[in-house]
Amino acid sequence: MRLSEDDLYRSSTQCKHWSFTTQQIAAQRRKTNMQAAERVKANVARQRAQRLQQAESDSVSSGVENASGATTPLPDRGCAGAEVDCLTAGEELTIVNEFCERALQLGAHCQFPIEVTATCIQFLRRFYLYQSPMSYHLQNISRTAMFLACKTENSHQSVETFSTNFKKVTPEQVLAPEYLIVQALRFNFQVRHPFRGLKGGHLELMEMARGSYEGPNCIDEGMTSADLQVRMLQLPSKKSAAKQTVQDMEKRITDAYGFASHILKNAALLTDAYFLYTPSQIWLASHLLADESLTLFYLSLKVPTTSPLHTKIIDTLRSCASLLSSHPSLQATVLPKAQAEAQEATHKAEVKRVIEKLKSCRDPDKVDLVKLNQAQKRDAVAEGGLEEHKAKRRKVERETYEKASDDFWGPELGKTA
Repeated sequence: MRLSEDDLYRSSTQCKHWSFTTQQIAAQRRKTNMQAAERVKANVARQRAQRLQQAESDSVSSGVENASGATTPLPDRGCAGAEVDCLTAGEELTIVNEFCERALQLGAHCQFPIEVTATCIQFLRRFYLYQSPMSYHLQNISRTAMFLACKTENSHQSVETFSTNFKKVTPEQVLAPEYLIVQALRFNFQVRHPFRGLKGGHLELMEMARGSYEGPNCIDEGMTSADLQVRMLQLPSKKSAAKQTVQDMEKRITDAYGFASHILKNAALLTDAYFLYTPSQIWLASHLLADESLTLFYLSLKVPTTSPLHTKIIDTLRSCASLLSSHPSLQATVLPKAQAEAQEATHKAEVKRVIEKLKSCRDPDKVDLVKLNQAQKRDAVAEGGLEEHKAKRRKVERETYEKASDDFWGPELGKTA
C-alpha cells in the first residue's frame, strides 16, 4: 500500500480536530465570547460584593462614636458599580491577531526557526478558539506557547534560558500556564506546515525548466521531459513578451518561490488558513498569487484538466488565495502608499482601543496564573495552595490507588513485592 501526503494528513490530529468551515469558526468564537463574558460579569460581581461586605464589616468593627454620639456611616449597598463592558467576538479576534503578529516578531528577535514561530502562532489560534482573552491574557499565554513550540519543533532550551528573552519574566511565569495550554490543545502538538510542500513544488518546477522532470504527466502520456520543457518556456509572462530562455524560467520560478514563501511566513500564519485548508492547498494558493500561469501549468501535470476534480481544486485554491490576499501584509503591496499608511494608522488605533478596553474586563479569578497554578498542584500546601487536610486526603487516595494497582499488575521493576 502506498500512502500519499494527503493520506497522512487526513490521519493527523490537525485534520481530525482542527479543521473547520468558516461558519463553524465564527459560531465557536461567538460561543466562547458569550461564555467568557458571563463568567467575567459573575466573578466581578462576586468580588465587588465581597469587598463591600468586607468594608461594612470593617466599618462596624472600627466604628466609634464621635463627639455628637454618631457612629461611622456604613457604605451604601446600592453602589455595586457599573456593569462590566466586555469584549465582543470581533474585538477578541483583533487582539488575538495582534499578538500573533507580535509572536512573529518575537520569533525573529529570538532567532527561532520559522517552524517554531509558526507552531507557536497556531497554538495561540487554537487556544483562543475555545478560550477568551478576557480569561487568559495573551501576553502570558504567548510566552508559554512559544516555549511549547520550541519543544514541539525539537528546538528545546531550558526554561531558565528561555525566560531571559523577556524582561522581568521568571521561569515560574513561563511554566504556570503550560498545562492549561496543553489541555486546551487537547494534547495535539503536531502542526503540519506548508513549507515543505512549497519547497518540493519548487524543486519539481526547476526540474521541468531544465528538461529533466520524471514525475507524473497528465497533459500527454507521450510527451517527453524535453517536450514539457518547451511547453513550459512558452508560458505567458507578465514581465516580458519575448521568448523565455531556461535561465529566465529558472529566475521566474525562484522569484515565485520567494514571494510564495513570504506569504506562507506571514499572511498564511496570521489568518484562519490553517483551520480552513490543507497544507498543500495553502502552498499552492500562495504560489497561485505569486505566478498564476506557472501554478496552473504545474497543476495540469498532476490532475487532468478534463477531470471534474481539477475544477474543484482550482476553485478551492482561488478561495484560499482570496483569504491570503485579504491580509494587510499583502494589501499594503498593492495599495497606494498614502492609503496603506492610513489603513495601518486606523488599525493601530483600533488595536490600542481594544487592548485598553481589555484592562477593565479581565476575569479577576485568572489574573495571577502563577498563584492559580500553585493552588492546583497536587499536594500544594504553601500559601495560596491546597489546605493541608485536602493535601493529606489526596495523598491517601493516591497511595490507595497505587496499592490496588500493584496488587493487580504486580509491583514495578526493582520494587520489592
